[in-house]
Amino acid sequence: MTLINLAEQLGLNERDITNAKEYLEYNELGLSFDCVITQIHEYDVAINKAFYSLVTDIANELKLPTDEYDFLLPLIN
Repeated sequence: MTLINLAEQLGLNERDITNAKEYLEYNELGLSFDCVITQIHEYDVAINKAFYSLVTDIANELKLPTDEYDFLLPLIN
């Protein structure tokens, strides 16, 4: 399961899903990742531990510091 697919299942709106997919089409992995996590946070979409774990894995691959995504922690239910 990809981050985008999981975000869609959790309720992220179609427009943001489309934007994230378009970034991927142009090999803009960081922008796609940022789009998903920012919009999840912006719309207060409840997430689960699996989603956050995937975010952490991707962030580690992108060599991002924890403070780039830990704002999602309060959204875990």
